[in-house]
Amino acid sequence: MKQNKIDHIFQRNFIVFSLFLFVLFFNNCKDKARLADVPPNLEDIPAFAGQWNVQGIALPESILFLDPEKNVAILGKESFLLEMDSIGLRIRPADREYAVGYFLFSEIREHSWVGTWEDQIVRLVRE
Repeated sequence: MKQNKIDHIFQRNFIVFSLFLFVLFFNNCKDKARLADVPPNLEDIPAFAGQWNVQGIALPESILFLDPEKNVAILGKESFLLEMDSIGLRIRPADREYAVGYFLFSEIREHSWVGTWEDQIVRLVRE
């Protein structure tokens, strides 16, 4: 009889402990906002709007105009979308899913900005 009582207490404690772990596990599985997907306020990052000269690759046009207010970039006659996340700026054609350019906010300087354009390192220079 005493063994049955001990088994019953053990089973009850095991079930309570298992439920506790189950609740704890699923509580941590909630979909939390990914901070990298949250764009910063334009006031919190260095100003990058305006005209930039693209250096480092041969392009038909080398003047890139960035307009973060309208989320548009223009290179020659081509128009691109600007997409910002918490660490950088993506430049992508409207008809494609992948970006052709990416520039980190941490790399922006007063007159230059280093980033990538179609898998090549480029430098944007403000004139």
